[in-house]
Amino acid sequence: MRGAVAIFRREFAGTLDSPVAWVAFAIFVLCLHTAFYFLGYPIGQHQQPALWAGRVATLDALFAWLPLFFSIMAPALTMGSWAEERRSGTDELLLTQPISLGSIVLGKFLSAWALLTVITAIAVFAAAGLVTSIGPLDWGTVFGGVVGAILLAGVSIAIGLVASALTQEQLVAFLAGALVLSSLWSAGLFVRVVPGPLAEVLWYASPSLHFLESGARGLFDARDLVYYGLFMACALLLNKVVMEGRRWD
Repeated sequence: MRGAVAIFRREFAGTLDSPVAWVAFAIFVLCLHTAFYFLGYPIGQHQQPALWAGRVATLDALFAWLPLFFSIMAPALTMGSWAEERRSGTDELLLTQPISLGSIVLGKFLSAWALLTVITAIAVFAAAGLVTSIGPLDWGTVFGGVVGAILLAGVSIAIGLVASALTQEQLVAFLAGALVLSSLWSAGLFVRVVPGPLAEVLWYASPSLHFLESGARGLFDARDLVYYGLFMACALLLNKVVMEGRRWD
């Protein structure tokens, strides 16, 4: 566990030391708030009016945008996690350290997950502060939505890390991660228009749809926690397997 903590600190501090990261964080919050305030969520069966149009004290539109925004932000945070290590040759040094590969994978995952969690919390609670000027918020739904967003962020980060492990080019890692995550998001758009068995497959294949149907509404049960937990565990295991193969190349 100490190894994972050491990797976590290294990755977390390294990201915060980058001016580019701070610019990316600001753009994420700005774009998310712009969509929430002025566009609403006009996509699929989860459509929501813009805050200024609906004048309703709710964060539903903001939460609805998060899966799509995570499809971009998560790969941006993880694209260099392994790809840059491989490009610069530091992966060989890292993998020969007296730290288990599992601890390295876990440390990188927790660092990126923590960063995306903090950014998301800032975006949500900043918007909530403004929404309270319109009317009282259902804070139970807000906190439930935040928990759901954190779990969805974890899945997105885990998938982004796998993409980064498969290449030494950061741009390729970003595009691959964004493609996979956006595909999983778009799968949820068809769940109401396909036959029953296929709809069930799409339901289980789309973390974004799980979030929109439960977490974004402040609704949770044990099945959601198991679903997100298994998704993250499988992605991290795949990440470890890929890097184990790289170790013996």
